[in-house]
Amino acid sequence: MTDQAIEPQGMSEAGRLAGIFWEPRPVFEDLAQRPRFWVPLLILTAFAVVYMVTFSRVVGWETMMRQQFASNPRMEQMTSEQREQALQMTTRIVGPMTSVMAIVAPAGMALVVSAVLLGCFNLLGGASMKFRQAFSITCYSSLPSVLATIGALTVMLLKNPEDFSLQSPLPLNLGAFLPSTTAKWLLALATSIDAFSIWMILLLALGFSVAAGLQKRKMSYGQALMLVLIPWAIAVILGAGIAAIGGGAAAAG
Repeated sequence: MTDQAIEPQGMSEAGRLAGIFWEPRPVFEDLAQRPRFWVPLLILTAFAVVYMVTFSRVVGWETMMRQQFASNPRMEQMTSEQREQALQMTTRIVGPMTSVMAIVAPAGMALVVSAVLLGCFNLLGGASMKFRQAFSITCYSSLPSVLATIGALTVMLLKNPEDFSLQSPLPLNLGAFLPSTTAKWLLALATSIDAFSIWMILLLALGFSVAAGLQKRKMSYGQALMLVLIPWAIAVILGAGIAAIGGGAAAAG
């Protein structure tokens, strides 16, 4: 009779969910060996849907679009009837489209981030991680956004609906402290730098460094942080560039 190797029992799901906020390293060590992602992905999706449904009922898409139209120079060139027609048409499109995005965005964003970081760490960092590991780390590293959603929901329910901003519901990014006359590109750049984004970046760097360390390639936290920051910085700069182009087109119009 031969002895059978007993696989060590991994962390419980409750342990991973709590640990990602208080002691993330053991969570990432467990995920590197036993990748799991369904529970955090479902939580992220559920909160995204609740947020969008609550916004549509408490604030309303028409209110949001009126705010957008008020800051758009092109709207001033239209008659009141044309503006109202454009408002109603845009509201009918934006509402359902955003609701669908709330369902698919968490998984879609996690897939994109996982793929980009997996490429960076395997190709540039010499790691040999699998996609399932990268995807699991990304899903768990995104869980702090749930706290941001809870905070935004609280502000939404307490604040005057006409004063609520879907783009910046919490004053936790640099853009919240800039005046409304700030250039679009600078506002987009400042809004990208917020407390929860920094938190998730730090978690991603820790998770990928831990996973890489369990492979053949040892990697310091500083190296991992750089590999996470590079694509994030590129994405932020591209977003600012698109906002600048859009702002320039609106001004020209």
